[in-house]
Amino acid sequence: MIKVFNSAYNMEDNVRHIALEDVTIITQGICQWTKRPYIFFEHKDYPLGPLRADFYNNEWKCDLD
Repeated sequence: MIKVFNSAYNMEDNVRHIALEDVTIITQGICQWTKRPYIFFEHKDYPLGPLRADFYNNEWKCDLD
């Protein structure tokens, strides 16, 4: 699951979970500064281009901020 949220708003009301099976992963890698895995992915509900999700605390997190 990817947790999609906007940290500029109240996170409890604006959190969405998207299954990894429902996204198209464009690229993946390891951040050179944080050493955490990341992915760039596309989903039909976000048509403006790929989103980035970072893996930490045992979950994928995508902040739209």
